[in-house]
Parts: sequence; structure tokens; C-alpha cells
Amino acid sequence: MNLTPENYAEICKQSAFISALVAGFSFAFLGSLLVSSVKSRIIDWVMIFSTLSVAGFLICSLAWTLSASRMALISGGGIINIPQLFINLHRFLSKMFIISFFFFLVTLGLSGWIRSAKLGIVTGLISLTASVIIVTILGKFIS
Repeated sequence: MNLTPENYAEICKQSAFISALVAGFSFAFLGSLLVSSVKSRIIDWVMIFSTLSVAGFLICSLAWTLSASRMALISGGGIINIPQLFINLHRFLSKMFIISFFFFLVTLGLSGWIRSAKLGIVTGLISLTASVIIVTILGKFIS
């Protein structure tokens, strides 16, 4: 199957949407911690990982959106092959997305520790399990 600029643009748009959506969740969580009056070392770590997550997802979202708009211009010019630069960019952004999602899961895993050790263990195990599954599944799609 030949990947056309139109197909590539659609993939970029969908990836940008997912990235922006998860960035919004992470940003909302970060915002609620920023206004919290509770001072704790675990909250500091959660805020750091949440910020890393938001930054990574926003970079991915912006880059994929710009890639989609560039592909629209390229496809209008009659070019049928996607430049290697965009293939490499997509591969890099996909890896950044997985890393950002990992930071998002670390945030969720650590968040339980804010309430109690028991809840922290449960959220940590759930996040660890999700991380393994995500790396296993998504890793197969990035070469």
C-alpha cells in the first residue's frame, strides 16, 4: 500500500487530536494540583511528571497539526510521495507520544499516594500494568 499525502495528513490529524485530548486531561489534573493548598513531596513529583506529559503532548499535537497542513499543500501541488523528512518526523513524534503517555501514567500512578499508601499501591500497579501494555502494543507500530 502506498501512503499518499492525503492519507498521511489524515493520520497526522487523528494523532494530533488524540495528543491534544490527553494533554487536556493532564493539564486539568496539573491545574487542580497547582491550586491545592496541600504541600507534599509526592505532589511535587506528580506536578513534574504531569508537566512533562503536557509539554510532550502539546509538542506532538502542534507538530502533527502542522504536518497535516503541510501535507495538504503538498498534495495540492501534485506530489504523490511523502518527503522522508515527514516520515522521520512522524516516527519521532510517535516515540515522543509514547514517552508522554508514560509520564501521564506515572502521574496517575503517583496520584494515589496523595491520599494513602494503600491507594498509592493500587494506582501504581494499575499504571505499571497499563505502561507495559501500551509499550508492548504501541511499540510494534514504531520502527
